[in-house]
Amino acid sequence: MVNLRIEGYSYGIRAPLGINIVWYIYDGAFYHAGASSWGNDTPTVSLANEGGKVVVFIHDKVFFQRFKVTAFAKGMSEVSTWFQGWTAVDQALSGTNVVTLSYKNRFGDVYAMGNVGIGTTNPQAKLAVDGGILATEVKVKTDIAVPDYVFEPDYDLPTLDEIEAYVKEHKHLPEIPSAKEIENDGLDLAEMNLLLLKKVEELTLIIIEQNKRILSLETKVN
Repeated sequence: MVNLRIEGYSYGIRAPLGINIVWYIYDGAFYHAGASSWGNDTPTVSLANEGGKVVVFIHDKVFFQRFKVTAFAKGMSEVSTWFQGWTAVDQALSGTNVVTLSYKNRFGDVYAMGNVGIGTTNPQAKLAVDGGILATEVKVKTDIAVPDYVFEPDYDLPTLDEIEAYVKEHKHLPEIPSAKEIENDGLDLAEMNLLLLKKVEELTLIIIEQNKRILSLETKVN
């Protein structure tokens, strides 16, 4: 099993480059090939078999001549001298049985003082993810006041006429961001959920009041 390390500097993003690549070759094909990164970038890397010589191809020329390569192997019939004398050249990918590597990093607790990006090299928040997030539970801690104040006796509950007039003019509910605002600024989940809760609470009070009026009218009719 070969263990190859690429260490250097990513000129494109001006950051450290560190990649660990492993593979095993049997009958000219690559097995258990993969990569992990401890640097600031994860460039696409492919392996190819060029007549018994392994070609490691980095899909970005900004790394050329800005890194060093070391390798070792232990086990089976591999000899350490087979993996010495690596050179970096600027040429197209050649060879057979080409495989493109997937990065596999496993972490326990991770502590970072700056921003962390997943799928992005330019995170604009403490955690930025360019892609989907799959979770079994998401909890948002917030200092935004929960709108139970809607149920206080002195709360100024908007009337249906006021809401109708606002919707006709602005094409969205009061206090709720417009479609254009969400398109430009994104959606704050904590803030939006509390705003929607507030609208449900206001609607609940309006329905309660409407129900009282209906019952009063039914009583007068009967």
